[in-house]
Amino acid sequence: MKDLTFFVKDDYAREPIPLSERRGWIAIAFVWFAAATDMVAVLIGSILAEGQTVLNALIAVLIANIILGVIGGLCCYVGGATRLSTGMITRFVFGEWGSRLITALIVISFFFMFGVDVGLFGEMFQFLLLEVVGIELTVSWAAFIGGLLMTITATVGYIAIERLSLVAFPLMLFLMAGLMGAVLGSEKKKEWLTTLPDAGITMSMGSAISFVLASWIIIVVISPDIARWAKTKKDAFLSGFFGFLIGNSVMISLSVILFRITGATDIVDIFLALGWGMFAILIIILAQWTTNDNFLYTSGLGLATLFRNVPKYVLTLIIGFLGSCLAYMQLQDYFMVFTALSGALLAPITAIYLVDFFLLNRNRFAFSFIQQKKLPPFYWKAFVSWGIASAIGLMTVPVEEGGVEWFQLTGASSLDAFIIAAALHWLLGIIGNRLFTPQPKEEETAHA
Repeated sequence: MKDLTFFVKDDYAREPIPLSERRGWIAIAFVWFAAATDMVAVLIGSILAEGQTVLNALIAVLIANIILGVIGGLCCYVGGATRLSTGMITRFVFGEWGSRLITALIVISFFFMFGVDVGLFGEMFQFLLLEVVGIELTVSWAAFIGGLLMTITATVGYIAIERLSLVAFPLMLFLMAGLMGAVLGSEKKKEWLTTLPDAGITMSMGSAISFVLASWIIIVVISPDIARWAKTKKDAFLSGFFGFLIGNSVMISLSVILFRITGATDIVDIFLALGWGMFAILIIILAQWTTNDNFLYTSGLGLATLFRNVPKYVLTLIIGFLGSCLAYMQLQDYFMVFTALSGALLAPITAIYLVDFFLLNRNRFAFSFIQQKKLPPFYWKAFVSWGIASAIGLMTVPVEEGGVEWFQLTGASSLDAFIIAAALHWLLGIIGNRLFTPQPKEEETAHA
């Protein structure tokens, strides 16, 4: 009966997680491990394999994910300290009404991420249904049904995602390790580690690092949604640091090696060539499920802060159904375009609440300010920082990814936006921390 209480209590969407329900860092890290073991990581690995030697690609992956682990760990620390969801945390940074605008942007972005990513899921789900049970469906219908199934676990809440992750990640790791052994055992080529790709070096080390960072920096914005379940702030940080570092590094690195050795362009082709097709696709579907559940879970939590009188599970069911309809439309060909554009808009939010919490206004991050309605409608400095950083980020998005590419900075638009937002918001805070709106005062600062 305990599992059902999570559903009834609405997964603490609008209040801090009580101590009795919180978890150690390893269980939470497994959620990030599983979220990182999806087809997006495989796609990143294939791109790196085409542009670098395997050795350089692995170095870039490690450096990028150490940086990502630190950023993700700090975001998780904020979640562990406040014990609140991302949508609730944005109220401390953007104000009562400002947070609604920012949360709406997060919800819309992750709603589309869910729909687009489930489209990718549908391609493998269709194959599995046909080969195992003989059911023939179009990819669109397979994606729609898959989206509805994912909605069930996301609706139940964190506990369902955690338990699914505890199964999915070990299976995916076993699959990739076994595949690696099979490929290496049958491969005659010995110098794959330092051999140049067919087209030569087309991606610099800096570009490779930026590319890997950009692929997940938009995800860390919502990491408090999971980290708020941590027992302590230290547990929260460790779950994010090791979760992002290990999960991303393992999957992307194994993908780089596999693509370079085999010369394949699709990992499913590798599975089928080795006779592992059905077993492998089943595990990939399970891993993809955990990633999409995180997207949907975040969307449900965000909606719960916008529609505060509607139960979270009802909102999750609604957005899950709509996301499944979106997946039916087969928009996965626009995956890179959508990721680049949403990254330029979401990454600055991460930077702003990190700067606010660690450098400017930590005393503001108290649930009592929300309870006592001490937060103003808007914190304009945060909006100025977000608007300028997002605009610059959008200007650096490559043309092939839906942008205008007026100029380049790091080579990754979401990373550009993150750095600019952090620097600008810190600068505005130093110049006049109370220039636009007086900060709320409280004699006793409440910390989670």
